Amino acid sequence: MPKAGKILADLNISDFIRDMGLAIAEAQAKLDTNSVDQTLRMGQTVLPGMTQNLLSLGLRPAFYHFQYADLEVNLNVYYSTTVDVGVNFNYDNENESSEYSLETSSASGSATITVQDGEGIPPYACLALVANAPGHLTVGTTSYALDGGVGPNSTGLPVARQDTLWETAQELLVALRNNSVWTNQATGDLQGIFMDWEMQSGVTASTNRPDLYAINRSVITVRTSPQAAPGDNLVIARLGSVTPAPALLLPATNGTRYTSAAATVGAALADIGQQVDPAAFVVVSGGDCNRAIYFDTDIHDVPTTTYGTDREPSAVLDAVAALLAEHPSASLTLEGWADQRSPPAPGYNQRLSQKRADFVLRALTSRGVAASRLTARGMGATVSFSSSDLAANRRVVFQFSGVPAALVARTVAATAAFDPTGTDREARIVPRTRAPANAPTTAVVTFRGTDFTQGTASQGTTFAVGATAESTAANLARAIRDANANTAFGAFARGDRVYLYGTGDHALFTLFARTPTAPALSAAGSIRVARRFGDGRPPATPQPRDTLVIDNVQLVAVEAGVAPQPGQFTLGVTGADTARNLAAAITAGSSSGLLAAGLQAQSAGNIVTVSGPSGTMLGTSNPAAFLLSGTRIGGRPSADREESSERELRALNVDAHLAVKYELSVSGSSTIKARLVAVPAPPQFLQAIGDYLERWYP
Repeated sequence: MPKAGKILADLNISDFIRDMGLAIAEAQAKLDTNSVDQTLRMGQTVLPGMTQNLLSLGLRPAFYHFQYADLEVNLNVYYSTTVDVGVNFNYDNENESSEYSLETSSASGSATITVQDGEGIPPYACLALVANAPGHLTVGTTSYALDGGVGPNSTGLPVARQDTLWETAQELLVALRNNSVWTNQATGDLQGIFMDWEMQSGVTASTNRPDLYAINRSVITVRTSPQAAPGDNLVIARLGSVTPAPALLLPATNGTRYTSAAATVGAALADIGQQVDPAAFVVVSGGDCNRAIYFDTDIHDVPTTTYGTDREPSAVLDAVAALLAEHPSASLTLEGWADQRSPPAPGYNQRLSQKRADFVLRALTSRGVAASRLTARGMGATVSFSSSDLAANRRVVFQFSGVPAALVARTVAATAAFDPTGTDREARIVPRTRAPANAPTTAVVTFRGTDFTQGTASQGTTFAVGATAESTAANLARAIRDANANTAFGAFARGDRVYLYGTGDHALFTLFARTPTAPALSAAGSIRVARRFGDGRPPATPQPRDTLVIDNVQLVAVEAGVAPQPGQFTLGVTGADTARNLAAAITAGSSSGLLAAGLQAQSAGNIVTVSGPSGTMLGTSNPAAFLLSGTRIGGRPSADREESSERELRALNVDAHLAVKYELSVSGSSTIKARLVAVPAPPQFLQAIGDYLERWYP
């Protein structure tokens, strides 16, 4: 028989405990693999009738982790030998591991967010025209001399300086496009150019007729031609069927009855609309709209008035806003498109189409439509609307949800009705602008203490009211500009909008290089380089729709010039501008209850320091543009630990007696107790999965 010591040595208790620990680790690895696989399936699964995958819709995977594990081993060894001396041996061993619980403390801490000013792909750069003064610019092999501005080689294509900063910016834009983008398609340095107006001065205006002139910060939107002229009312007609044949009666003038014998609802509405308002009637049927907002080449901030039959974009926008006002639960998706050019700059048409959709969204919000009811979506380049007419593809289309078949048209009538009346049809008149009670008959816009009064002719501070909102806006901008001659203040018109500017406002040019190798860039005088071309590195510049996540609440970046809503912050010309806006949004969000109470943020240069409860989670959708010092404020939350002492019990009993008998018995039991907890997927992991899906499953 073996000796008692050898029996204990052969039991190998340490290997037994090690094997159980490895089993836990193997189970953890399988849990993690399963979570990753589920995430990929969510990103590749699109429900019938939808365009977004489950991950985009907000479904999030959970990761499971073992919080603690107890290993318990009970072993009994019985050994008995009886020859003349009998020995009975009994050995007990019991181990208990430590158990603890964590309670997060409310200690405060801080973290930093660094806003990058890096470059991206495709190579692009930003220039700012900051003053109406001489300057010089060199892009690649081409130089531009702004009204006497002299470059390093005393050369440059002349660019004439105009009366206002805005007009000079337009001249520089045309020169860049003519000599690098449009004329030299094959060899030019630039593929495309955007120009935006950066408003930093905060100048604003006021009016006694907000129903006619909607003012948002430094932008005045002319709601309609503000005169008692045909077209100031809208007829909104809803139609459910064409049986009996629909006839729209407008009795305010001559009792004209507009009838249709069309076989479908959409065709009947279009038929009647053509008779009532040939220029700008809007028909919605099945969610689709017969009208779109069109743009000229490379333009995103003013609709064209020269393409096709849709030559009054402000009237179309008024009609869409009125229809949404009639249906408060309805929503609208704005799809922006661009035409196809060869060779296309990577990402250029996508950005252009998104900017167009964003512009139409802002135009509707200025008409009283809540931004929460609108979705702007850039669709990129297409030939879907026409393979031969490029202009047909430069548009923003309307996709309605929750609006029945309806017609909106301009009319001078005061009342309207379907005749004969059906149970599934209705027609009513609404004013294109809703004047408040006792509104003054003469509209006045006040800027820098000067009243600009609408009239029939332009003279001094009186501006003529035109036949369209666009012409009225042009006349108002000219009056403001003339009254502020030889100052840093002025105004310019883009479509139905008047943009006011003052000290510090400037034109911002975004240049897209034609090739992956970025051209050389230098500037002097009134032209400043805000951002240089990239060198092939991943984008490290904050972009519109980037998000900062604070405890699962998103702060969304919006482009310059857009008034931020709660939960948004505006991108600036520099990283310091963006950091300042982000800090203000965080502090305001904490005060309003959107973010956790006690959060504070301050900016210094391009660094935002966030202070608040320790453990507050931080994340971003663009970690290359917003560098986080950690995923939580103050690192991990501090905790109180409760722990039980470890206990080990051993017992050895020996009993001897005379006998001739051999007995050996070894028995034991083991248990493992483990607790699984679910934690949300880290934002960095979801971003990595999103990048992976976008690359391999576009």
